[in-house]
Amino acid sequence: MLMKSGHATIVGIIVLAGMVAGIMYGVKTGNAAIPPAAFLAGAFLLLLIKRSVSTVIEDEFTRLVEQKAATMTLNVTSFAFTVIGLILITISGPGNDYYMAVYAIAAMLITLSALYAATSIWYSRHLRAGSP
Repeated sequence: MLMKSGHATIVGIIVLAGMVAGIMYGVKTGNAAIPPAAFLAGAFLLLLIKRSVSTVIEDEFTRLVEQKAATMTLNVTSFAFTVIGLILITISGPGNDYYMAVYAIAAMLITLSALYAATSIWYSRHLRAGSP
């Protein structure tokens, strides 16, 4: 069954919200099996949704817009998390210790940066290999 792109986006947002709710429930209850299961189930459903979307022909402009949007999202996310981490360090005190949250944010920023670098290198080599 093929879906239109707009319908797939709405269903994808609902699946993503359910996945996040499942992960949060697992973290809140302390059950270590629920978050990975919720993530894998959500990822599988998103893959099925992506496969069920009717084929759309993309041009270079569409790809360029998507690349620029992804890069801008990464940059804004990195900046926002850096500012949040600095604020948490600043307001951290004896009664409220936010250092673990700062370490989690730092780990996520490092992971995002490493993933961005790895995918940039891979795509650069992959796309250049196919050109004449």
